Amino acid sequence: MVRNSPILGVICAGFERQKSGKENAPALIGIGLLLSVPLALGIAVAQALAEDIGSGYEFDPGQEFAELYIGVDGEETLTRGVYAGLPNPNYNRLTFLFAHREEDPLTNHFHGIGTYSYSGPFSSPTINPTNTNNRIPETYTGLPPLKLVPGEGIYQGRLITIPSGEEYSNLRMKPVATINKSSDIGEQTLFNSSLGRWKGSLGDAEIALQLVAITEGLNIANPLGVDILKNVGDTYTIGRGDDFSFLPTFWLGAGAKPGKYSATFKLLDVGTTEGGTAFQESGTFNLDFEKVPEPSTVLGLGLLGLMAVMRSLAQKAS
Repeated sequence: MVRNSPILGVICAGFERQKSGKENAPALIGIGLLLSVPLALGIAVAQALAEDIGSGYEFDPGQEFAELYIGVDGEETLTRGVYAGLPNPNYNRLTFLFAHREEDPLTNHFHGIGTYSYSGPFSSPTINPTNTNNRIPETYTGLPPLKLVPGEGIYQGRLITIPSGEEYSNLRMKPVATINKSSDIGEQTLFNSSLGRWKGSLGDAEIALQLVAITEGLNIANPLGVDILKNVGDTYTIGRGDDFSFLPTFWLGAGAKPGKYSATFKLLDVGTTEGGTAFQESGTFNLDFEKVPEPSTVLGLGLLGLMAVMRSLAQKAS
């Protein structure tokens, strides 16, 4: 793909014409190699991205598989870690969870995303309304933010999130209790993981997302394509009890600047039956997205840099 690049042809041709100046030949050859290698890599990356996100996709709004779950923390006392033995600051709180389904299904487990946590000395710890593992994709994995791809239908002309099959890309949210419908050993292991810490019922809780912060330009739509959570502090009910499914779409205008975009949320119980007690709110968690530069932008920057260097060499030669 890169071997036939017209940009590399321009580089080679330009230096071929400079060979008549013998005293400049070694320097020119060295600069040519210096320029061509990173430029070729940039072209390859841009072309790969274009093929990856620009060749169409199958978007199945009815997809039932989920990675993101909503549970309530049933562990009263911390049983491991530096603060083992202390009351769990996340106890009885709604919790945003990521399901890790492993090659060995008997090791399936959840990670709490943005749970209430401790910091400081064991004797007098500080309670924090989040933890260090509070981002999707999870920071420790080293994975980049989720890609935003060209939309279709009502999202024509926008860049959107889709469940692409890549880890963390499926943003469908479901209660933990929905996992218990399956008799699969891996799903049962997941449901009962951490000594059953996350399998408590949500009862009649009415679960809402509250927007805590958002990068300017990033938008959120419900499954019908209606924009929601337009302002910090807004809440949107995503379901009630132990059997619901909610798939948001995050989107940017096609003209948005390349870079990272993030939204920060917490979960609220906004409705309980008469006489009931609401679950406490969750800690804050973040979803990270990225608009990558268009391939034409990458190539354009490479050309501009090349032209500047060639102009400088020509001036020195004269």
